[in-house]
Amino acid sequence: MAPKVRRAPVLWAQQSSDTDETKNRINITVNLPDIIASTIRCEVTKTTLSFDASVGSPEERMRYTFNCILYAEVKSEDLKTSLEPEFFSIVLPKAKKGVPWPQLTKQSIPVRKLSTFHGTKGSLETECVRLGVAELEQVIANLERGGRINQDGDTIRRESLYSMVSRNNGPATIPSVGGATSGLESIGQMVSGGSEDDPSILNNFEPQILERSDLNLHEDIGNLNLMLQDLERAVHSMHPDQPALLGNLGVLFLHRFNLLGDIADINQAILYTERAVQLTPEGDLDMPSRLHVLGTSFFERFKRHGVVADIEQAVLTQERAVQLTPDGHRDKPECFTNLGNSFATRFERLGDMADIERAILNHESAVQLAPDGHPEKPLYLSNLGCAFLMRFQRLGEVVDIEHSIFNLKHAVRLAPDGHREKALYLSNLGKSFDKRFGRLGKIADIEQAILNGERAIQLTPDGHHSKPDYLSDLGTSYWKRFDRLRQVMDIENAILNHERAVQLMPDGHPEKPMYLSNLGNSFWTRFELFGNMADIDQAIMNQERAVQLVPDGHSQKSHQLNNLGNSLSRRFVKTRRYEDVGKSIAAFRTSAQMQDCPPSARLYAAKKWSWLARFELGRHPSGQSVLDAYKFAFDLLPRAAWVGLSIDSRHHELLAASSLACDAAAAAISANRPLLALEWLEQGRSIVWGQILQLRAPVDELRIAHRNLAADVARISEQLERGTSGDHFTVGRRKESGDGAVQKHRQLARDWDRIVELVRQKPGFERFLLPRQFSELRHAARDCLVIVLNVSEYGCDALIIEYLSEHPHHVRLEDFSYKKAQTLRQALRNILSHQRLRDRSVDRKAGPAFAGSLRGGDAFRPILAELWKSVVKPVLERLESLQIHSVTGDKYLNITWCPTGPLAFLPIHAAGLYNADGTSSISLPDIAISSYTPTLTALLRNCTPDRSVFKLLAVIQPNTPGVTPLPGTLEELKIIRKHVSNSSSHILQGQSATTSKVLSHMEKCSWVHLACHGVQDVSRPMESGLLLQDGRLELSKIIQKHIHHADFAFLSACQTATGDETHPEEAVHLAAGMLLAGYRGVVATMWSIRDDDAPFIADKVYTRLLDNGQPTGAKGAEALHLAIQELRKKPGGCGFSSWVPFVYMGV
Repeated sequence: MAPKVRRAPVLWAQQSSDTDETKNRINITVNLPDIIASTIRCEVTKTTLSFDASVGSPEERMRYTFNCILYAEVKSEDLKTSLEPEFFSIVLPKAKKGVPWPQLTKQSIPVRKLSTFHGTKGSLETECVRLGVAELEQVIANLERGGRINQDGDTIRRESLYSMVSRNNGPATIPSVGGATSGLESIGQMVSGGSEDDPSILNNFEPQILERSDLNLHEDIGNLNLMLQDLERAVHSMHPDQPALLGNLGVLFLHRFNLLGDIADINQAILYTERAVQLTPEGDLDMPSRLHVLGTSFFERFKRHGVVADIEQAVLTQERAVQLTPDGHRDKPECFTNLGNSFATRFERLGDMADIERAILNHESAVQLAPDGHPEKPLYLSNLGCAFLMRFQRLGEVVDIEHSIFNLKHAVRLAPDGHREKALYLSNLGKSFDKRFGRLGKIADIEQAILNGERAIQLTPDGHHSKPDYLSDLGTSYWKRFDRLRQVMDIENAILNHERAVQLMPDGHPEKPMYLSNLGNSFWTRFELFGNMADIDQAIMNQERAVQLVPDGHSQKSHQLNNLGNSLSRRFVKTRRYEDVGKSIAAFRTSAQMQDCPPSARLYAAKKWSWLARFELGRHPSGQSVLDAYKFAFDLLPRAAWVGLSIDSRHHELLAASSLACDAAAAAISANRPLLALEWLEQGRSIVWGQILQLRAPVDELRIAHRNLAADVARISEQLERGTSGDHFTVGRRKESGDGAVQKHRQLARDWDRIVELVRQKPGFERFLLPRQFSELRHAARDCLVIVLNVSEYGCDALIIEYLSEHPHHVRLEDFSYKKAQTLRQALRNILSHQRLRDRSVDRKAGPAFAGSLRGGDAFRPILAELWKSVVKPVLERLESLQIHSVTGDKYLNITWCPTGPLAFLPIHAAGLYNADGTSSISLPDIAISSYTPTLTALLRNCTPDRSVFKLLAVIQPNTPGVTPLPGTLEELKIIRKHVSNSSSHILQGQSATTSKVLSHMEKCSWVHLACHGVQDVSRPMESGLLLQDGRLELSKIIQKHIHHADFAFLSACQTATGDETHPEEAVHLAAGMLLAGYRGVVATMWSIRDDDAPFIADKVYTRLLDNGQPTGAKGAEALHLAIQELRKKPGGCGFSSWVPFVYMGV
């Protein structure tokens, strides 16, 4: 069996002389006892050194190697070697005289090692791997040899003595050198005997914090203590080299703190290093390294006690170290990554987004400066990957988790098997896979998380300080896989790993609360599986301890409170002990109110608080606790869906609040507060649209009172809106975030938050861009009745808004429910699928579903009848009782419907009781002209477009590549030319109908007619759009336009008013996008239309809206209503699938 290869431990010292050539040399000691002489292979060139030998008996032989590129050239022909019982010695003459080497190899040995990132909620800690006493003895022994060399001549420069112990490819084994303490004793005696006369000899000792993979630390610390005593005595001697002595004392105390954990040592390290920095003159070459040690010391003390002032000092000190380290210096990458670690840690503690942005910037700089092959490149990549992961956990941007995995994979690839930190990189990679699984739900990701986590644990020996982190992460991944696959073994493994993590982590460690909370999560999950009360009691006990241990103001405390609240609520559901309800509400209330915690966690807490508060309504009938919870939730919505995020990410964040507005409105209505219900519905729906409209809000009044402030608002809003939907958010483009568009966009968002708050401090502008109150919202009913339909599992209601009424009229929909709405929605979905109504079609008669004159109409009748009986009829009866009739005195009522929840996908405008032949006994189209609006705000237009500059853009696509032909679009073109003169129209047809040309001409024309295929993208709703000659004109592109003269849009395409079912309250469809772009009214479709129906409807609509090629001022909703009536009267009949999909949205 071939012997296992290990990295040989190497120590070195040097001489430098300007005059004596024999005193320019490198002394290298390979510290291995019992080297077998016949196995030694030592090869030296001008720039390289290779050593290979075996030690031990033939039965238990161990092979050691060492290879490096030397810092500078040597005279290889003058090589001298000698073999001693305890070591192998190499003497190399330098090629250049009088030039001291700052290091042995081309790569530097870092003072501080790396950041590790562990834990379910995420934590960042710097790990200074401790130098055992045996290693110190060897360093001192080598220094003793160096000290003797130093006495050989008068012109020798003072040495810089370094040591290197198994830097790259652990594990490292460091044998003793001639007895356990002889090295330290010798140097201790030497110092005691001579340092009072020349304390500067102590400055030859500047220990590095060395990397090693085995952390089996030695207990004898006495000689290190002696060293510290001698150095302190030398400091008090007032030797002129005080800064160096003080700096070395700081390094030693920092090292002993890492060795023993005594807080007094880290305090001494800071004290001495601060004095060293104070005494070091500006411009001194040692200043950056002393600042570096000082920053590291503050960082370590913060990790122990969590005092914010320490992490603040760490950042400030390390920023100075970066600034003073010249570009091109070998230590610059390390300075960047350490500063990045401090920024990331401060972000974790305080939650300031600017800190994680700076962390990523610094880590990116470290990666960019480290060339391929740099031994610390895996470290820098891992730190960068962890920082991206932290930002993903806060903002939820998919691009960040993709960057995280990309960099961590790279780190793992660069770290060979046996690398000292391979386990760390594997664990971090597993954690990122775990988080991506939580976002995207791909089972392959959680499998990778477990695979990498298990590998990390296998590579980590018992007693290693990182083992609890790896165990906790692996336990969480097992927990998540159980939640998906429901395999009992996974939850058992989760508990086992979480318990081991808690047992191994000492009390007082800042990560212990997270481990306790994670263990609690696994216990309550097993409780839900088997119902064993002991499990839920264990969950609560561990999570109560976790909450007690986390300091107030910590950015992760909300997570611990939420976990506790969940366990208490689960025990309540099982036992109905109201004591648990009160405790659970208290936990969630506290979490929701924590200003420094992530908005998503606080929003989750507010929602849970509101849900639990309903259980207390019997004891507290006022329901005030419920309303308080919802108020907190609404305040948090714009923070969770922050304007600094991409639109896709904002929509994802809003998934957690998909029913919030409707549930809150139901609670307000139950409390007899309909005004509040309407305001909450407006505030909590179409949030993303509302944010974009805010950026477009006029600032005329502000400009009069505060001209400069208004200019800032206009400038920031314009820049922010321009970047809202840019392609810099696209995951596929692997861009670094450093100074790119994403970084700029988020900074603009922070500037926007600041400037808006500043405006609100001005008298008269206290409500600047705040949600509208009912006194403003009722103006939406200026031209028609507006009826808001609220659907919640807690009740269904209609709120009638009449312009002249100061209060909405409430109608309880007694016979309707959230479940019934879902049933109707599913029934309609089944019909559309069965009858192939997803795409615009030339001829549907070939399908069996369209037999007979009704073309499958019997399938629609039950849905329309139920909508009539349960929703529309109660509303009309209330209007009759209130004696509310048409605003204009016409035959028809004018009603704009604002539906919520599943009702947003149902054809309310066609509700009625229909006969077998398709005629109606009674129906809404017989009584009212209906239109829709996604929000009340969409109806609040401040100006009427100038129709004297009318121009219509027609986009005609009869043969779009890749989809079925639409010959009927050519008929639509004829209709347009019939009604609009050439001078008042612009036609884009076929090859000319590209996405760029269409967008460009939309800005020049007040009307637009789009006759083409449309598509609703279920997985990425913002990529829904119109299929043109060169691709898809996406919704995300349309909403970027703010067309000031826009008036009317006719979307003669399929599914243009079909929203995203996962975001029913966000109105993510093309028709809403056209309203957002500025169009006052839009003709759209709920599903696909017949190719020959579109020209007919277009002809009838334009006949009423245009006279001699110019707008008549007629209402689009009325024109569409009358056009549909004529379509239904066509010879041969007209099925529901033909006329029902046409809808009108807007004013």
